Order: sequence, then C-alpha cells, then structure tokens
Amino acid sequence: MAITIGQTIQQLHVSLRDYIEATYHVSDLKLITARHELLDQTGVISQQPYIESTPRYQTGSNFKKLGLEPQILDVFNALSVKEDNLDAIIHDPPYDHQSASIKESLINNKSLVVMTGTGSGKTECFLLPILGKLTREAASKECTFKTPAVRAIVMYPMNALVNDQLGRLRKLFGDPRVVNRFISLSGRPARFARYTSRTPYPGVRTAKKDQTHLSALGDYYVQNLELANGPVSNEQRVAKQLVEELQKRGKWPAKPDLIAWYGKKGR
Repeated sequence: MAITIGQTIQQLHVSLRDYIEATYHVSDLKLITARHELLDQTGVISQQPYIESTPRYQTGSNFKKLGLEPQILDVFNALSVKEDNLDAIIHDPPYDHQSASIKESLINNKSLVVMTGTGSGKTECFLLPILGKLTREAASKECTFKTPAVRAIVMYPMNALVNDQLGRLRKLFGDPRVVNRFISLSGRPARFARYTSRTPYPGVRTAKKDQTHLSALGDYYVQNLELANGPVSNEQRVAKQLVEELQKRGKWPAKPDLIAWYGKKGR
C-alpha cells in the first residue's frame, strides 16, 4: 500500500532525527531524552510542510478542428491513440498553448515565443510543428524531400538538455507509425542528428574512425539485444527487461533492425 504524504513527511523527519542522534553520540540518558524531545519540535530541524497545487493547464482544440492538412492530421491522429503494442505518445486534444502553437505555425505561418510553466509540454510546441512541416514537404514535394538537407535546428544551452530531448526525438521520429507514413509519402523516413561536444569526432569520416565509434554501440546495444533474443536464462531475462525499458524511455537507437544495421563483426 502506498504511504500518504503525511507519512512520507514523518519518515523524512525521523530519518534526519535518527541521523543526528547517531552521529552525535551522548551517554547521559536524561540528555538523550531531552535532545529527542527537542528534535521532534516543529522548527528545530524541520518546518511545518505546506503543499502547493497548481491549476491544470487548459486543453485546446482537437487536431481535427485546427484545419490541418489531411496528411498532417493523419500522422497526429495515429500518434494520439494506442495501436497494437504502440502507446499513444501525444494527446488529443492537446493543451491550449500546444494547439495554438500548431495552428499559428502550420496554418498561419507565424513565428512563436512560448512561455509557460515547467511540465506544461513546451517541447510539443515546437516538435509537433516540425513534424507537421516535414510531413507537408514529404507529401507535396516528394522529390525535394528525398534530398538530404537541414530543415530544422533545435538549439539548447547545455548538453544535458540535448541528451534529455534526444529521447523525445527518438520516440517521435523513430515511431513505426511515423516512419511508415514518411516512407509511403516520399520513400524515406525523416532523420535527425545530434551535434554537441560529444559528437564522435571532427573532420572527414574514415572507416577506422567509424569502427572506433561504433564499437561502443555494438558492445552495449547490440550485445544486449542479441542476449535478449537468445535462449531463456537469467541473463536473457535481465537483458530483455533492460532493452524494453530503454526503448520505452526513448534511449534506444531509432533503427528498425539494429542487429542487421550494425552487421556482423569482420564484414
């Protein structure tokens, strides 16, 4: 049974009190009792807690009411419902500021500045318009979309933020529903890359540099995936659970068949 907020607060207080008593040892029983009573008083080592709630963000218009083009609406609708073993990864209707961002960007061709609270879904305010514009190009300019080019740049002030958003990008653009629709529209999926101080190496690509960089990919992702697909054992179950959890969090390379893409060693 889950503990209540009050019980959690009490546990935190008791843990701190026990730590202080264990760290600063005294022998006198009366002094121990007096200190115990003192530490239990409000304001000595902890204050009376207050719980602050925030209003729920208002939902906006459904995707079908925004006036989106059929191909864009099809992609958004596909991602907003559970399909087989694929969970919904966006919500319909979205929050009001998300639907406004989609409408202003994709329909009114406006530039946007979005300022809203933590956890309010600011990422969707630019990722969904990017997805929509890529879908529009793939549907209306098939030949142009086949040409590799930079079509959107997402900039962050710290690598930690980039690495966090990388999972969101993998989940969105690596989702089979998105990949299959882009392939049906233009013959290829939408791709993205990360450029930070952790980018493998500068300069011209070479086979030797690629092998050095890709060896870590094989030693971790491919090895765990092969183990997860192997005979049932304790190691197999642990590897399978790890792979599923990484895929769920978007921390897995967005390749339809990672083992086939990586290839056999020595080839």
